[in-house]
Amino acid sequence: MNSNGILRKHWFHVSLHFISDAVLFYLAFVVGLLLRFGDEADGSFGAHWPMLVLGGVVFSAMIYIVGLYSTHSAHRGAFERSFILLGCTVAAVLVVIGGSYALSAKPPGRGVVFLGTSVAFVGILVHHIFLLHALRTARERVAYIVTSAFDEVETRLFGNFGGHNLELAGVVAFNGYQPAGQARFLGKVEDLAEIVKREKIDRVLCTNKCLGDATLTRHFCKLRYSGVSVMPLVILCEEIEQYVPLELIGSEWLLNASGEPHLLYIKKVKRLFDIICSVLGLTLGAPVVALAALAIRLTSPGPIFYRQTRAGRFGRNFHMTKLRTMRTDAEKNGIQWCGQNDPRVTFVGRFLRRYRIDEIPQLWQVLCGHMSFVGPRPERPEIIQLLAVEIPFYQERLMVQPGITGWAQVSYPYGASVADGRRKLEYDLYYMKHMSLFLDAFILLDTVRIVLLGGAAPATRTVTQTETLQEWVRLSAAQTVPPPAPSEASSDSDLELKTA
Repeated sequence: MNSNGILRKHWFHVSLHFISDAVLFYLAFVVGLLLRFGDEADGSFGAHWPMLVLGGVVFSAMIYIVGLYSTHSAHRGAFERSFILLGCTVAAVLVVIGGSYALSAKPPGRGVVFLGTSVAFVGILVHHIFLLHALRTARERVAYIVTSAFDEVETRLFGNFGGHNLELAGVVAFNGYQPAGQARFLGKVEDLAEIVKREKIDRVLCTNKCLGDATLTRHFCKLRYSGVSVMPLVILCEEIEQYVPLELIGSEWLLNASGEPHLLYIKKVKRLFDIICSVLGLTLGAPVVALAALAIRLTSPGPIFYRQTRAGRFGRNFHMTKLRTMRTDAEKNGIQWCGQNDPRVTFVGRFLRRYRIDEIPQLWQVLCGHMSFVGPRPERPEIIQLLAVEIPFYQERLMVQPGITGWAQVSYPYGASVADGRRKLEYDLYYMKHMSLFLDAFILLDTVRIVLLGGAAPATRTVTQTETLQEWVRLSAAQTVPPPAPSEASSDSDLELKTA
C-alpha cells in the first residue's frame, strides 16, 4: 500500500503555510514600495529585496517556533493569534531594518515600513484566520475493520491518537466476528463500499494483519481507487501525531520503513547540510563556549571538557566531547543514572544543560563525520545494551548517525526511565522513516524553541491510553504471532537515561 502522500501530508501543509506567510510578508512590502514611490519604486525594490526575503523567512520561522502551524494550535483563539502575529511582524521588520544597516545599505523609509507592516499584518492575519477555521472545523469520519476482540481494543487507541479532527463513525465486522465493544456497528465487510458511501467515510482503518488478507485487499483496492484512504492505525498515528507507537509495529513495518529514506539524501545532501551547520555553529558558538568554559573553571575544580564513549552508526564507538556539567567524581562508583535535580550536577552545569550549551562542542564530531546535526541522541554502549533488552527494536536507532538534536529531543523531555526511553524511540523511528532536508530544517527551528524555553514540554500518556495499551498487550500475547510487547520491567523501572 503506497501511502507516501498520506504520510507526508502534515509536513506538506506546514511547508505550504510557512512559504505562504513568507511570500505575504515579502509582497506586503512590495505593495508598500509601490504605494510610497509609485513608478519610481523599481530602484528602491532592487536595493531592498534581499532583506525583504530574509525578513519573510525569519517571520515564518518565528511563527513555526511559537507553534501556530501545529494541528494542536486550534485552542489558540483569534485574539491570541493576532497578538502573536503582530509581535512576529514587528520583529521581522526590525530584522529587515537592522540587516540593511549591517550591510551598509539604505534601510526602507518610515513610510514604506509603516505601509509594509500594516499590509503584512492584515494579509497574514486573514491567512491565519482561515487556518484557524480549518483547524477547528475540518473533520474526517473513520470506520474501523475488526476481526476479533484484539482489533476492538485498537479502536480504543484511536481515541488517543485520532485528535479532534477525526471521528470514529463505527466498526465494520469481518469473517463472522460479532463486535462487542461500545463503537457503533456499521455492517459487514461485504457491504464496505455501500457503508463508506452511506456513512460518508473518509478513511478506513484496519490492523496490519488485515492487509495480508486477499479478500480484504480486493475491497481495499476498490476503495483506494475511489479516493478513500485505507491504512493501519500506526500510519494514522504517524500522520497525526508524528511518532510510531511501539505496540503497533512489527518486523514488517521496520522492513518497509527502512526503504523510505533516500540514499542520495543520507549520503550527500545530509552530509553537506551537516558540514554547513557545524561550521556555522562552531563559529557563532565559540564566544558562548568560551564564557561557559570560564564559568566552569571559576566554579568547579577539574577539566573544562568531558570526553565520553558513545555508540555511533551501526554501533561503532566514538569519543564525544562536551562541556563538563558534573563534579569530577560523578561516577566514582561506576556508571550511574542521572536523576531529576541530580546533586552531582554543578550549579553552572545545570544552566548549561537546560539551554543545551554543553552540547555545542559536539559540533566538532559532526564536522568529523562521527555524528549528524540531526538524528537520534547518541547513547553510551552500556545503556544501549540495557535498553535493548527492555525495549523492542531499540537497536534500530543505531542504523542512522546520531545527532546533537533530533525529533525525539525536541518532542519529548530528557528521558528519566525505561518507559521514557520507549517513548523517545517512537519519535526516533518516525524520524528514521521520514528523514529529509525539510524535516531537518523544521527540527532545527524546534531546537531554537527548546533552547528558548529551556527544555521540551512534559509529554506523558493519559491514564486511559496506558490502560488500553496494557489490555492490548495482554490480548496480543494470545495471538498466534504476537507482536513485540513491553516487558514488565519497562513499565516499572526507575532507571534514568540521562548520564554524565
